[in-house]
Amino acid sequence: MVIRELILKNFGKFQNRSFRLEEGINIVYGENESGKSTLHAFIQCMLFGLKKMRGRAARTDSYTRYTPWNNPSWYEGSIRFSCGGKDFRLERDFRRGEEGTKLVCESDGELLSVEDGDLEMLLGGISETVYENTVSIGQMKSRTGDALLLELRNYLSNYQESGDGKLNLDKALSILKERKKEWLNRLRIREQEQQAEEEKIRFEISYLEREAKELEGKLSEERKIREAGLKLAKERDRENAARTAPTERETRVSKLKWRKIVPAVLLGDLILWGILFFTAGFKAACVSAAVILIAAVLLCILAWYKTDQTQDQDTRDSASKNGLGDDSRDHVREAEQTAGDSIRLLTAQLGEKRTRISNLQEELLELQMSASQGQGEAEEIRSIELAAQTIESLSVSAQESVGESMKNRISDIFCTMTRGKYNKVAIDEELKIDLFTKDRHVPLFMASQGTIEQVYLALRIAVGDIFCGEEPMPVLLDEVFAMYDEERMAETLRWLYREKEQTIIFTCNKREAEVLQKSGIPCHMVRLHP
Repeated sequence: MVIRELILKNFGKFQNRSFRLEEGINIVYGENESGKSTLHAFIQCMLFGLKKMRGRAARTDSYTRYTPWNNPSWYEGSIRFSCGGKDFRLERDFRRGEEGTKLVCESDGELLSVEDGDLEMLLGGISETVYENTVSIGQMKSRTGDALLLELRNYLSNYQESGDGKLNLDKALSILKERKKEWLNRLRIREQEQQAEEEKIRFEISYLEREAKELEGKLSEERKIREAGLKLAKERDRENAARTAPTERETRVSKLKWRKIVPAVLLGDLILWGILFFTAGFKAACVSAAVILIAAVLLCILAWYKTDQTQDQDTRDSASKNGLGDDSRDHVREAEQTAGDSIRLLTAQLGEKRTRISNLQEELLELQMSASQGQGEAEEIRSIELAAQTIESLSVSAQESVGESMKNRISDIFCTMTRGKYNKVAIDEELKIDLFTKDRHVPLFMASQGTIEQVYLALRIAVGDIFCGEEPMPVLLDEVFAMYDEERMAETLRWLYREKEQTIIFTCNKREAEVLQKSGIPCHMVRLHP
């Protein structure tokens, strides 16, 4: 990437100002309070955006610090740059955030999308944290922060294992953590749903068992009632038979009595006729005997009729009293039929309940078996945990080595800048640095301030080369050379001119321009006025 032009429409102290930049080394010169740091910050704000903090942090954040001095409601700027052989223009309205951002390819007029990652792609995927700790060095900020160590560990771990430094282990672990949380939620929801379903089935089974038990009780009671009714009917039949027999015997005895009475009447009448025959004569005897005979016959018939009527009434009364009539028998048969229907209905209902209970028990068993066999969520969770463990182990392994390629790159840069005075730079997993000459080991804290600044510059550039391998970023140096002597500065500037496509130096001194001129290194001057 090469920055071509900075257009500050209204940013900090600048309003409607533009500054052109070139490839190679650019010197942005200005006295104190001329806006060098503002211009430096503007580049970062354009590339990565400017977010307003909340609460107390909003009082001193970058958004507040660079709010336009005049007309704060107008807070805009743009930057033109070249990348991948094409020219682009990036515009931002800082009040609107991402919504106020516009990215245009000036080479073909295509409107790109910042939200979809087009700008991030042009920047090579570099984060703002890496940018601040590598290619962009502010005043008195040559030393790197802990954030760079974390970013570097992630990068090196992935680079060592996959050859792709774009992968981020912390991000990967974070994604795995979120996925694990999602699967745990799924597992919890499934277990809750299964538990609820099992409880529902168990409740229904319990309810049906209670109903079945009630039906069994009713069925047993109906059967007892039916048995008692049948028993009572049989007993009444026996009593009927026992009571009917004496009545028949009495009828037979009565008929026998009448059979004896009739001959007696006839015999008495014959005797009376004889007596009258001898006393009153034949005719009178016959008439009297006939009259007496007729009267006797009539009296016998009348007595017979009354006796028979009395016997029939006694028979009906007896049957009625003992429930042995036809109506009573019909009632008994109806009661038996009703009891049979009730028993059949209760038996059918009980069978349905038992069938439903059996089906529910099978359903519950199948549900429990499917739950024990369906371990998809648990397997996914175990896989995620295994992946996280693997990534963490890779990270630890990579941190132990830090990356030999980076160590070699730092050594090459630093040795070139110092003309071979130091031939090796050692760095551990915590980015602690030691220097080596041909003869001795020099701990970094024992080196001069200029050497220390130079070592951290080499570290930043080396790490920046790793992160920005696909699309090298411009190197921004804000008052970095204050502790450099002239020779050390000349070698550093010479290396930057030779190795970097664009370097932008912000300074209030003329030393850099003079050293460049003496060394025969061309540069582009940008002068700021307070």
